[in-house]
Amino acid sequence: MSSANKPTAPFNKIVVVGSSGSLARYFIDAFKQVGDEFRVTLLASKQNADKLKQELADLPQFSVVPVDYNNEEELVDALRNQEVVLSLLAAGGLAYQPAVVRAAQKAQVKWIIPSEYGTDHANKDIQELLVFSDKIKTRHLLESQNDIPYTYILTGAFADTFLSPVFKWDLETHSYVVPGDGNKKNSFTPRQDIAAYALATLRRLDQFRNASVRVASHTLTPNEWVSEVERISGKKLNLQYESADEIRQHIRENTAEGNYNFEKVKDELALTLAEGISRVNLGGYDLDSDNFHEVVPTPFEQIVSEQLKN
Repeated sequence: MSSANKPTAPFNKIVVVGSSGSLARYFIDAFKQVGDEFRVTLLASKQNADKLKQELADLPQFSVVPVDYNNEEELVDALRNQEVVLSLLAAGGLAYQPAVVRAAQKAQVKWIIPSEYGTDHANKDIQELLVFSDKIKTRHLLESQNDIPYTYILTGAFADTFLSPVFKWDLETHSYVVPGDGNKKNSFTPRQDIAAYALATLRRLDQFRNASVRVASHTLTPNEWVSEVERISGKKLNLQYESADEIRQHIRENTAEGNYNFEKVKDELALTLAEGISRVNLGGYDLDSDNFHEVVPTPFEQIVSEQLKN
């Protein structure tokens, strides 16, 4: 789709929260590609701000503001006169999202897109898993207020990091613990596509007021991943199948012991795949990405090939 045929965004002053996280590089690249369509303010921790300023010094559509997320007054000042808060906070940074929401209310921003970028956290089965608890807390806060409209961007798993230990792949030994029978369809989107879909969402925010945007570059089963990895690598994988009941038992054992560690994170993510609940269009929803014609999804073969090279 040419730039002339893209919808005109209702807001163009975007403040990005979490400019040093795992998604930030892809979003910065996506904003670079659209030139002055958006005016982008990047909030960064004080130790990362100088590096970002140097990198973007020749791009007038960007500005960088150092901020202490523990300082509410500083955060409010950083958000003032902005239109859309776009959160890219991840992992430990998600604990700061409620503070960002409260600061956005005080700064009177016009819209907020929290850090979702995964499965549908409205799903009751998903809400039982601790790995998503910080995102669910932010949802509850947003849905209990009427000051700022919000939009959730649901993407499924990050396709470009799927062949990793967190999803029980071991590329060194060419092995994989397959969740369930491996036949449940799930949503997958690489981070470069997530950034592109987010910009497409910004152009259509008025269509998604207090609602979810459901996007996926690919809808696949774990067994389809196995087939593609074996085809591209030319090697058979060492496979172990782990039923949903076995995964739940592991989670219960860790919970009973008071542990919340990397193994439990892996088990909770595996359970979403075993049961197919990371598919973002469950419940009869359409994929909004089918209507975002300016976004060309990264081919599945390329996603797999790049991970096998690394």
